Amino acid sequence: MRTTPTQDEWNARTVALLEDAYLAAPDSRGGSGFNGDAARWQRARRVIVSAIDRDGSFLDVGCANGLLLESVVEWTAKDGYRVQPHGLELSERLAQRARQRLPHWTSRINVGDVTRWQPPQRYDFVRCEMEVAPEHQRHDLVQRCLRDLVAPDGRLILCNYGSTTEPAAPLVPSLRQWGFEVAGSAEASENGTVITRVAWIDHRTAP
Repeated sequence: MRTTPTQDEWNARTVALLEDAYLAAPDSRGGSGFNGDAARWQRARRVIVSAIDRDGSFLDVGCANGLLLESVVEWTAKDGYRVQPHGLELSERLAQRARQRLPHWTSRINVGDVTRWQPPQRYDFVRCEMEVAPEHQRHDLVQRCLRDLVAPDGRLILCNYGSTTEPAAPLVPSLRQWGFEVAGSAEASENGTVITRVAWIDHRTAP
């Protein structure tokens, strides 16, 4: 009889699947779980900053070696915004790699499970992949991020990634089915296939 994994089991599988591969990758993109050159990285990931519309703090959940943090700072600056980068990584070894690559941000790279981590602050923008939790717990993941990580009037940026052979899974239908109000969405395609989907939810505060 098949059982659904607990969060602890999911975390252990994630670390076992990704940690050694990321650490052994020959370049910074591979160390962030991406296969391709710098131009492809930008095509696939720059879409994330579509959700960033002002200055503010930015938390990358599952930051790996910190490449996306670097990229978001660069891309938002070109768009006229300044973000203060912070990272959360499940793997201590990957977090240490991020600290080695980005010594000026060492104190901003945290280790923990996003479903339980107690943040030192709340953030204006929080980016999180749905894959960090088992499918049956993703509604709770979204609620948890909005409740405990996103600052008042901040924004939760959710992502699904795919490849040219396996498109990124849709985000908006599930979020709406769960009762969340989707403030916006964007996607990036390659050769006619959606490889990155992004949707964001605003943390509204009462007037």
